[in-house]
Amino acid sequence: MMSTTKMKIDYYRRDDFNLNRLFLYLKKRDIHVETYRMKKPHVIIADTNKGRKVIKAYRDKGKIEHVYHVLSQIKQGYAVNFETYPEGELYIKDRHLYWAMMPFVKQVKEITYESFQDREEVLQTLIRYHGEVRKKKIAAYTKLPEYDLILKWKKRLSSFRETSYIFKECNQFHVYKDIVTWGEKALVLMERFRDSQLNHSIIHGDVASHNFLKTNHLGIVMIDFDLSAKAPALYDYVQLVQRFLPYVQWSMKELLQHSKIKELSKQRFFLASLLFPSMLMRNWNINASALSWANRQKLMQQSVEEWSQRTRFYRVIYQHLQNLHDM
Repeated sequence: MMSTTKMKIDYYRRDDFNLNRLFLYLKKRDIHVETYRMKKPHVIIADTNKGRKVIKAYRDKGKIEHVYHVLSQIKQGYAVNFETYPEGELYIKDRHLYWAMMPFVKQVKEITYESFQDREEVLQTLIRYHGEVRKKKIAAYTKLPEYDLILKWKKRLSSFRETSYIFKECNQFHVYKDIVTWGEKALVLMERFRDSQLNHSIIHGDVASHNFLKTNHLGIVMIDFDLSAKAPALYDYVQLVQRFLPYVQWSMKELLQHSKIKELSKQRFFLASLLFPSMLMRNWNINASALSWANRQKLMQQSVEEWSQRTRFYRVIYQHLQNLHDM
């Protein structure tokens, strides 16, 4: 949760985040920060004389430039783009950081993937966004990097292997072996069913629920394109459905209530990708070294409890793949 404490600006006092220097730069551009909130160490929500803004630091100015170029060609209402500063600058350089500015979009209700309606609205937003990218042929000339989902997940599996000792210490090594086996099997199938003819889009790259905002006037909009890249639109849908799975208790029946997912379920690559325990591995890779022993045990308990549901789901997916093969 973002802190609600508002901090007034003292332009002549240095602080640990060097924020006063940034605010002085803004003041020179006729943007006066009155109060601010730190959402993250590199993300500021600022109340200014120009309205409420999100000011965010990047180490790569190219990411700001490329995302701005892409989103400038998308209809307003699908995605929140950067704004230029009053003198036309896209970012302010401060030592090794580049500070970009975006409008603050007020959310009227938090998106949750537990809700069928929210899942459907997010899917429809993603469909419209990728439709715009395809219609404008934006991927053909973007300078954003290309993204390889299989390579990304191979690295994720490799990192997950380093947690084997924790599963052994918790007497759950058999679960670890099952996770690795399904991961390996999924990657083999994804390689087999990879379609090199798929047209590239500009994927969002981080389709977590907090990156979709439900608003009063614009419907649902997408924010935070930091992981955007050139890749098939299918990759966004794969990663989105991966995030849906815990909220539908790994039920294929629940997933197929969404017409877009029903359509995607006819593609073998999509089905094979659902066999990869991506989010489970990600949770372990991020948290394993940082958690206390007690919290590791909690994560282990959660993983083991989920695993029986996951394996039942994987068998259903395997059957769907077999049915497609027999057609």
